[in-house]
Amino acid sequence: MAASQPTPVLVAERCPDGALLGDELRREMALSEHAFYAALGERAEGAKWLSRSDCPASTGFIADAARGADLILTDAAPGVFFDAQRQINVGELLMRAGRPLLITPSAARPLLFQHALLAWDDSRECRRAATDALPLLRDSGRVSVVRLTSRDDEAAAAAQLNEVLAWLAAHGVAATALVLRDGDDAQQLVMVAGEHACDLVVAGAYGHSRLREWTFGGVTRTLLSQQHVCVLLAH
Repeated sequence: MAASQPTPVLVAERCPDGALLGDELRREMALSEHAFYAALGERAEGAKWLSRSDCPASTGFIADAARGADLILTDAAPGVFFDAQRQINVGELLMRAGRPLLITPSAARPLLFQHALLAWDDSRECRRAATDALPLLRDSGRVSVVRLTSRDDEAAAAAQLNEVLAWLAAHGVAATALVLRDGDDAQQLVMVAGEHACDLVVAGAYGHSRLREWTFGGVTRTLLSQQHVCVLLAH
């Protein structure tokens, strides 16, 4: 899918008019469609391209269309979340779509399903993400379930992870547990993913709306913006 809101036009001498800008945007979308089918090659059978250049809200257009999807796959432009015309608001899409979001940064290591990391904190969002990710976890060569906790809660965290491992095993996923103490949760997750050569991180997403923007917790905000590893988030 590709979507864009109408580009605001300034009325001034030598400024292109709205029609010219609209024509240029449609040309860009046509090029994107061609690149989409070229990338799929022989796998394009059954694929469907959707685009719209005059959305009242491009993120809302994609969120609504996700009613017919199992998973939303998207890139995350570095440092860009609220460019209303040309960039999808990834955070808003995550909160609105009711579908898991697989974010594949262009600079991340290839997603080959060699080692997946499930970030566990026993929240509703975390459980939702783990359930949504089951098909991808089954395809992964290795799965690690990581819990970040304090020294005092380490024993309880380990007991929780044993239950999670049993649940995963019942769904055909063989996983190992890793309990980590202290540190910054967000940065530690990214660091552990790098140290263990993980190509996928699965986590729950936490956020709430404040007027027209979404405010996210530290871990969610870091995972949305990092560029090193593919991330599946669910809310």
